[in-house]
Amino acid sequence: MAATGPISSEFDRLQDANWLSTAYTLGLCAAQPMYGKLSDIYGRKPLLLASYFFLAFGCVICGVASLMSVMILGRVISGIGGAGVMAMSSIIITDIVPKREVATWRAYVNISMTLGRSIGGPLGGWLTDTIGWRWLFLLQAPMMAIAALLVIFLLQLTRPRITPLSGDNSSSIRRVDFLGTALLATSIVGITLLFDRGGQAFPWISLSALALASIALVTLATFVYVETYVALEPIFDLRILRRPNVVSSYLIGSLQICAQIGMMFTVPLYFQVTESASATVAGAHLIPAVIGNTIGGLMAGAFIRRTGQYKPVVVMAGFVASIAYVLLYLRWNGHTGFWESLYIFPGGMGTAFASAAAFVTMTSFLEPEEVAMATGGYILLFSFALTAGVTAANTVLGLEFKRQMELKLSGPGAQKIIQRAMSDTQYIAGLKGHVRQIVVGSYIAGLKHTYIISFACSILASIIGLAVRNHRL
Repeated sequence: MAATGPISSEFDRLQDANWLSTAYTLGLCAAQPMYGKLSDIYGRKPLLLASYFFLAFGCVICGVASLMSVMILGRVISGIGGAGVMAMSSIIITDIVPKREVATWRAYVNISMTLGRSIGGPLGGWLTDTIGWRWLFLLQAPMMAIAALLVIFLLQLTRPRITPLSGDNSSSIRRVDFLGTALLATSIVGITLLFDRGGQAFPWISLSALALASIALVTLATFVYVETYVALEPIFDLRILRRPNVVSSYLIGSLQICAQIGMMFTVPLYFQVTESASATVAGAHLIPAVIGNTIGGLMAGAFIRRTGQYKPVVVMAGFVASIAYVLLYLRWNGHTGFWESLYIFPGGMGTAFASAAAFVTMTSFLEPEEVAMATGGYILLFSFALTAGVTAANTVLGLEFKRQMELKLSGPGAQKIIQRAMSDTQYIAGLKGHVRQIVVGSYIAGLKHTYIISFACSILASIIGLAVRNHRL
């Protein structure tokens, strides 16, 4: 993220900087559903090693790219690898860890991921300023090689005994549902592009938006038909959705991450607009949520391990997270002191509760042969929720911000101020007097609407949690 500007500027394509993120997301979401089924056929370890390879290969392409199009291709390939790293780590944990321990181990994974993300930003900026952005990618290849060697020599797995629906016990490529895979990938790419680019590259009500929505819906409907009536071994067996707690877990996990990522997106913007904070200082205000994630994950894991009960954690998660959104709505009005900046802590903690407990809830009634496929679907929705959360927050913020300014600003030059304010936080920082008060107040009003969305998502997740079927692990 820190290198996005310098990378796109080197290719004279600053207007396409967002594609460095979008391309990775597309690769990740398109490949995610395949890993569960392929790991059932070929084994967990080979698929994990393959995901390391794709991630490293994509990084090398980015490191040597001479064109922006090649850079984007490398990011897509890296996304394919990243999808496997996420999916296979979760699947392998469920293979080798007792169900009462799964939440604790997922908390460890979450902590390491959070730590990596926290370090990655400043480290990436420092490397870009010192040895150049290309080394951000090239240095990842030997790190992936070390990870692969550790897996080869240290990870001992017993291949799960899974009876194929087709009756073919071989590791034949014929067992792979290529048609279903292509249809699902097309649908996912279409809906991801719609959510990621809508309102930015094209209006929400436009021919481009209609075309993407139509493609996504038609291919999704065709996918459902193929998986139900045509495929001998579906890439995602829709009958899994009838299992107790699966759909509930999918919804709870997605709603909670959508709520938190919406909040995380807006927190730095709040401090940049209200206090003219630098990117570094504004980003540092996210630390309480990161700490909440860490503590919440460990608490949820310890509770489930000690009691064998997961439903209380799932239900409590949304109510705990909603405390943060209520406090932000009521108290973040433009003058926020140190203690009030800690209000996002419950948001991180509640999301960690949900992330740890929802996964355990999903697997609680599944047969061993269903876990990998169900996990692929869970992580796919998790990844999609990241995009949906940012898109929802950004869209609602922009619409309300613009509406408030159009109500309060009038006269010559008003439209120019509105256009500049909507596109550049540095411009807002340079405003003075009454105009600045109006613009900042309008921005805060827009932010408050995003808190309402996060609150609604969290409460809805807890309500869904009440319907979860509980039993002692």
